[in-house]
Amino acid sequence: MWDLWHKYHCPIIGTCLEVNDLRRLARKVGARMLNQAPTDFEVHVSFVAAAEEKNALSIAVQKELERRYARSVKRFAAAKSSAALLELWQQALAEGEVQGAFWAVMTHGLADVAVRSRAYEDIHMLSHQIGAGLRADLAALAKARKELARVRKDSETEAKQQARRMQAKLSEIGQLRERVAQLEGIEQAYEAMRERLRALEDDPERRALRTQVTELEQDNERQGRQLADAELRANALEAALGAAESEVVEITARLNEQVRACEALERLVGIGAEAAGCMAQDGAPCCEGQCREGQDGVLDLAGRRILCVGGRSDLASRYRDLVQRCNGEMIRHDGGLEDSQQRLQAALASADAVICPADAVSHNAYSRTKRFCKRMGKPCVLVPRSSVGAFAEALTALADPPHQQALQGPVSLGGERLPGPSGAA
Repeated sequence: MWDLWHKYHCPIIGTCLEVNDLRRLARKVGARMLNQAPTDFEVHVSFVAAAEEKNALSIAVQKELERRYARSVKRFAAAKSSAALLELWQQALAEGEVQGAFWAVMTHGLADVAVRSRAYEDIHMLSHQIGAGLRADLAALAKARKELARVRKDSETEAKQQARRMQAKLSEIGQLRERVAQLEGIEQAYEAMRERLRALEDDPERRALRTQVTELEQDNERQGRQLADAELRANALEAALGAAESEVVEITARLNEQVRACEALERLVGIGAEAAGCMAQDGAPCCEGQCREGQDGVLDLAGRRILCVGGRSDLASRYRDLVQRCNGEMIRHDGGLEDSQQRLQAALASADAVICPADAVSHNAYSRTKRFCKRMGKPCVLVPRSSVGAFAEALTALADPPHQQALQGPVSLGGERLPGPSGAA
């Protein structure tokens, strides 16, 4: 051992002997301080340092290695050249018999510097591989420990759940046993009642009562069927009544809408008659419409420009006639694809008020009109239909003085409705 280069002492002692072997040898030679070293590294370093010369520790190591690896030394002694020695080393390295083979090759008489250096290099690289494998094993061990802890925790949780379920089952079994005891008592009482009934069956009065009960049951069943039929008829009548009430509500709403439209048309027709009676000789309205100002209930748009977005094209002339009767000016956008969106924006900006029938306008034009009037605070009346009466009602909302003060943005007459699938007309 002490005749080898000092750099070989570390791999020889570290590879061929375990730390427990070193502590045992220290106790054997009486090195108490070394045996009480706190770390394995200190024990290893102490033996490596002692191997540099002949002493009690190095002699003990020498004897332990010779005893433990005698078979390997004998096997390598058969090599008659350094090449044969190196071949035996490669074979032992491939078979995993590293400890004994390393000691045998390092102490062989034919081992030159090249052979020992090759063995030293192989052991050095093997230690790196073992270290990498050890790190992987430690990582796997840590992972396995975590998994084991999780499994144990899950097992304990499952055991507690099983215990609770078992306790619940035991409680249920106890309840079932009590129920069985009760049923046994009921069965005994039932048997006693059967005996009593059998004793009463021979009584003529009982037989007469049984016959009467049978007749009553049949009559009750017949009345039950009649009652079921009556309930079916009542349900049908209730359904019909509900449908009729819904229809009445719808008709009432439509009637109210028609009444409002008729009232608006009557006021507009009144305007036309009064205007016809107040004409100058040349056919122009007298006093430029000043005669309207003193009449009660007359609709006067005061020359405002009314924009109609959508509506029926075949009623456009009648819309315009109504606006003119109310001393206003009408412009129209078809609310569909024929008139461009840029024209709609310009028309909205130039109008004093807007009327938009929901059943004859495109979704896009309807939404743009509503957003614009809401943002600008411009009076806008949304009507559900494009009839002349609905248009007249919208004019009433725009022309009446109270509405002129209230209308700031879009309002809906008769509930707001989205544009129908027909779009603009």
